[in-house]
Amino acid sequence: MATQSPHNGASETCDLLIVNGHVLTMDEKRTVYPDGAVAISGRKIVAVGPRRAIEAAWKAGRKIDAQGGVVHPGFIDGHYHAGLHLSRGSITDNPNPPKDEGGAGPGVFTRWINAVEDEDEYASALMASAELVRNGFTGFVDAATSFFPDLVAEAAGAVGIRCSVTDCMLWDHLGEGEPMAADIPRAPCSFDRSLKAMGGQLKRNTDEDALARGHVAIYGCGSASDELMRAAKTLADREGVVIHQHQSLMVSDAGYDAKRFGKPALVHFAEEGLIGENSVFTHMNILSPEEVEAVSASGMALVWHPGNFMYYAISQTGRSAFPGLHKRGTSIGLGTDIAKAWAFGDLGIIAYLVSREWGDYLPSESILEMFTLGGARALGLESQVGSIEAGKRADIVIRSNDLPDAQPNVNVVKQLMLVSRTKAVDTVMCNGEIVVRHGRLVKLDEAEIYRLARRSAERTAARAGIKPKSNWPLVT
Repeated sequence: MATQSPHNGASETCDLLIVNGHVLTMDEKRTVYPDGAVAISGRKIVAVGPRRAIEAAWKAGRKIDAQGGVVHPGFIDGHYHAGLHLSRGSITDNPNPPKDEGGAGPGVFTRWINAVEDEDEYASALMASAELVRNGFTGFVDAATSFFPDLVAEAAGAVGIRCSVTDCMLWDHLGEGEPMAADIPRAPCSFDRSLKAMGGQLKRNTDEDALARGHVAIYGCGSASDELMRAAKTLADREGVVIHQHQSLMVSDAGYDAKRFGKPALVHFAEEGLIGENSVFTHMNILSPEEVEAVSASGMALVWHPGNFMYYAISQTGRSAFPGLHKRGTSIGLGTDIAKAWAFGDLGIIAYLVSREWGDYLPSESILEMFTLGGARALGLESQVGSIEAGKRADIVIRSNDLPDAQPNVNVVKQLMLVSRTKAVDTVMCNGEIVVRHGRLVKLDEAEIYRLARRSAERTAARAGIKPKSNWPLVT
C-alpha cells in the first residue's frame, strides 16, 4: 500500500518522484501498480503506490515521468568473476578446441588468471560494472577469484553500483575436484594461508551505506577440507553474512566429492552442519535426489548458471534440479560467472529453455524473482534491496516502451523477461543516485572505459600466451 501522509492531508516532501510507471514492486504479495509512482528521499524509498495517491501525498523538487514504462527493482548478479570479464573473445568460444587455440576449460582460464595484474583487474571490473548497470543491474557478487578486491570495489563504486567482495581463492585440498587449485602461485592451496586471509573483506560491513560490502567465501568444487568449510561457516555465522562457494559444476568434481566423502557431497555437508540458511552455493548442476532433499531442508540459497549447464553439455547428463527446487521454495538467483558466450541478463531466457528441455515450466514471474529477490539473497542484502518497498534502498530501473521489442506488451512480465530482456533500460538508480540516464552512464565516460578494456585485454592475452584467432582471413 502507498505510504500516507500523517499531516492531515498536507503533502510531505521527498527528493524525487518517479511517476507514470508500470511498477513491479516484487513485495511479498508481488503487487503491481499499472499506473504507479515511487517517492524517494535520500537513499531510500519512502512510498510506492498508485500514481494518484502518491502524487497527492508527496511533493518533490524533481520528477521523472516513466511514460508508461516498466519500473522494477534493480537486477543483481549472484556470482560473477569480475576480474575475468575481459577474457571473452581472447579465450575461444569452443569448449573443446584444438591445441593451437590454447585449450579450453579450467586450463586456459588458469593461464589468464595468472597473467592478470592489478590494473587489468581494475579495468575488467570497471567494464563489467558498466555493462551490468547498462543492462539494468544494480549489484553483483564477486566470485572469489579477484587478487585485488579493493580494486573491484573501487571500480564498481566508480560506476555507482553495489558489489560484495571476498578473499581470493581460499582452498586447502588438492585432488581430482578442482585442478586449478594446484596452479595459482599467488593463491597457494594451504589451510594456513586460507585461514589467515578469510574474512579480510568483512571490514566493509561497518558502513551500512557503503556500496561495497564483504562476504565469506571458499572456492569449493572439491578444493576444501571439512575443516576449512567449518571455519568459513563459523565465521559467517558469527558475522551475520552469507558464505559462498562453487559446488558440483561438472560430473567430475561432483563424483570426486562423492568418492572422498563416501556419499553425495550435499548429504555430507548437511550431516556435518556445513550448510545452512546463510549458505549460497553456485552451479549445483549435479545433484542426487538425496542432495535435493538436503538442500531444501537446509534453507540454503543457490545461484544458477543455466548457460554453463548447456555450454559444457552438462545437460546431456540429466535433468536440472533447479526448476524443482524453485517450486519447493529454495531461493535461487542467477549468476553469469564469466560472460564468455552470453551477456548480463541473458540467463533468464536460457533458464526458461533449460526448464522446457525436460518438460518443466519456469514462469516469467519466477525468472524476475531470481533476478531481483534471489539476487538480493545472494548478495546478503534481502532486507535492503530486491523489491520496491518503503524503507528499502532506492535501487530502481526504469525501462522505455519506445522500441519494437517492448510491443505489444499485453503481458508485461513475459515481455520483459523473455523478449526485451536487457534492452530498453533508460534510467538506473542505485542507493538513491541516478547512475544511468537515457541509456548512458552518468558518472563516467564510456568511451574511456572501452579504451582501457581493450588495452587491458590485449596485454593480458599476450602475457598468457593466448592469441585470439579468426576463422576467416584478415586482410589489411
